[in-house]
Amino acid sequence: MRSYGYSYKMNAKEYQIQGIHLTIQNKPAFEMVGFKKPANLGDGSIGAFIHQLTESGKIQKLKDTSTVPTQVWVCLSDCQFCGMGCTGYHVCCRVCVEKTERHDFSAFEEQELYAFSLPASEWVLYETHNPDATKTLHQIGIYELIKQVGYQWNETIRLHFDNEHECYDKQNTWIPGKTYHLLLPVTAVK
Repeated sequence: MRSYGYSYKMNAKEYQIQGIHLTIQNKPAFEMVGFKKPANLGDGSIGAFIHQLTESGKIQKLKDTSTVPTQVWVCLSDCQFCGMGCTGYHVCCRVCVEKTERHDFSAFEEQELYAFSLPASEWVLYETHNPDATKTLHQIGIYELIKQVGYQWNETIRLHFDNEHECYDKQNTWIPGKTYHLLLPVTAVK
């Protein structure tokens, strides 16, 4: 099974809801490495940041740090969680990969990349190959959908990861054969 920076284990819980596959499992502490910038939701700044990194070749350079295919994630978090101390922005946008022993970041300048650590947690991986199911996920809401299987967002880890930037072309049309992934820290509802 492919990993996309997320390691599957035998004890994963799996669900299918409205065309969306959910896999929940424990993940040990891990580190992410990439680029970051404060951004606002809905004003195009996230897309502009991703476009800038793509056009400059930095996303490809980040992919090339690994000896095996690696998932480049877009991570959105509240600005207090990222530690940048920004004001006037909705989120911190980080374009990043999970750091493993297979990565070599020596081609980057010192201070060019930003690293951040995440604690162990349960995580849900949402997956779909269908643009309509992706729209349904966003209509229902990632936080609401997970409640249907007895989990809730782990608010002590105030972020999520997705690869939506890889699923749509420049005209915002779904690219056939792409799989949308969203990764969210969760805890069981008590």
